[in-house]
Amino acid sequence: MKRVFRNCRLIGRRFRLAHVYFHNETIEVSTFRALTPEPQGCDENCHCVADNGLVLRDNVFGSPEEDALRRDFTVNALFYNIADFSIIDYTGGLRDLDAHLLRVIGDPARRFVEDPVRILRAIRFAAALGFDIDPAARESICNHAARLEDCSSSRLYEEIQKLLSCGKAARVFDLCCKLNVFEHLFPELGAWFNAPDGEAKTHWLKKSFSQIDRWRAAGFNIDPALLFALIFGEYHEWVASQLMQNEGLSHADALIEATHRHIRQLDRIRIPKAVTHHIAEIMSGQPRFLKMTPKNAQRIMRHRSFLDAFLYFKFAARTTGRHKTELDWWEQQRKAR
Repeated sequence: MKRVFRNCRLIGRRFRLAHVYFHNETIEVSTFRALTPEPQGCDENCHCVADNGLVLRDNVFGSPEEDALRRDFTVNALFYNIADFSIIDYTGGLRDLDAHLLRVIGDPARRFVEDPVRILRAIRFAAALGFDIDPAARESICNHAARLEDCSSSRLYEEIQKLLSCGKAARVFDLCCKLNVFEHLFPELGAWFNAPDGEAKTHWLKKSFSQIDRWRAAGFNIDPALLFALIFGEYHEWVASQLMQNEGLSHADALIEATHRHIRQLDRIRIPKAVTHHIAEIMSGQPRFLKMTPKNAQRIMRHRSFLDAFLYFKFAARTTGRHKTELDWWEQQRKAR
């Protein structure tokens, strides 16, 4: 690839890829890889597996058919032949495509052990495409969901962004709950809404994911901080109430502290510091919306986090049925601005 394209850069260690820069676009090119051979030493061009079965390197190059057979899902192993404009199908992907079925190539347990992030890919594809997950794959996902805890925290953050931006976040959340995945991504949140009184808390999360879908459908570019604020918001409010009671913090300070405490505990997902800071700004801004004076409105609306904080306040007010008077007042202030 580097010999063919001078403007090419090789990236990645686990799966080496080529990024070809074409005009203002980056085209990602993957070389055909061989069926998984016996593990070798972990240099760059090898196949290397950890003791728990996780693939650490997979850079042994092979034929197109070999490459298709080592992919994750049959519908993701179709090749387009530019010579005669045909589709090459080594795995029965076209049949599964017609049946709206997401089926794993080979043994699902082995595939999900090799790379547990495939669990999230299965959920995203099924939700976005409206496909059913093959029963064997569903069972394997339930059995191996805990292996997500061994994945790279930065990679999980990227995959969660894809889950939330696929336009079917409500369906994603439903599948995550049914397949026992959510609690392994967000253990504190999972334990919180699995408590005896968790039904009302689940209602907030369902509404959050549905709201994200509505914003996506409307073409609204959502800041990642607002996404996480929506998902974590009610939990952060609950933690903040404990801090106010036990440590005497103000409402705004308690929300800031609750946000940072929770995200510090999220060692499985590496949320960037800038995003964390913005989440804290959104949350700490909520008590300010309860003060309805023109002077306060002018000051708040100049703040860089105002729009995201207001969108959260609007969502929270409508979801909980509280602060209707305040919401109507702020809506008028925005229109008059």
